Amino acid sequence: MRRISPALFLVLVAFTVPLAVEFRTFAGFFGIELPFIAVIVFEAVLLAVLTAIYVLGRITPDEEEEEGAATP
Repeated sequence: MRRISPALFLVLVAFTVPLAVEFRTFAGFFGIELPFIAVIVFEAVLLAVLTAIYVLGRITPDEEEEEGAATP
């Protein structure tokens, strides 16, 4: 798995805020009224997924590093 850099992580986190707000607008085009709490839950889920991907990328070693370490 390729690691996500801290800068990319921050950009993705910043991108989720307008995405969550526009999700409510997008649902409104189809006649679905979303309460504000739904936007908060949607944003929390997006942030949890991004944070999990970032942390898992930091915890698990890359395949290239394992192969490189075995070579004398």
